[in-house]
Amino acid sequence: MAVKIDLRKAGFEFFSIVVAVVLAMTLTEWRQDYLNKKLAQQSLLNIIEEVQENRRELMEDSAKISQDMAFIDRWLQAQNNASNEDFGVHFSFSFLSKSALEVAKINNSLTYLPNEVNMQIAEVYAAQNFYSGNAIKLFDIMGAMGRAESKENAEAFADKARQLRFHLGLIHNTIKAYLGESQQFLENHRAIPTS
Repeated sequence: MAVKIDLRKAGFEFFSIVVAVVLAMTLTEWRQDYLNKKLAQQSLLNIIEEVQENRRELMEDSAKISQDMAFIDRWLQAQNNASNEDFGVHFSFSFLSKSALEVAKINNSLTYLPNEVNMQIAEVYAAQNFYSGNAIKLFDIMGAMGRAESKENAEAFADKARQLRFHLGLIHNTIKAYLGESQQFLENHRAIPTS
């Protein structure tokens, strides 16, 4: 028995299957691209919210650090005048969050944001890391001051106070840099920075 094959019908069926597979793959890719972009936008919104919260904390720290620096300046001046005023600063260190950035890295959503947005995010978090690194060093200086107060003479303690004042100034300038970077970032993304 001879089987008759209709080549036109077989070609049409083959072509229909190929078109259906390509169409299904294209639709799947479009859907995945849409979901990736949506995830990237949510990650960006989370980062913006985190930056706003970090700004609020650093603005409070900045005011307290300004008071500490003014106190140290007065204390050092008083030491030159042989005053016995007690030394006391109340350094405020905020542990700034970067969890939104970490989540965005874990879910790879940053790869779906434009490169210039990634650069802005990197600059904001680099300033944040610089603040955190310098602020942690300040605790070592304050610990050394506590030991120096009981073991060394007044001039050695005054030297440590000058060192503390220098590092407070460095941290204060770092906060200003972060506030500037984050202000620009928030303005670029039309988020209103909180004061």
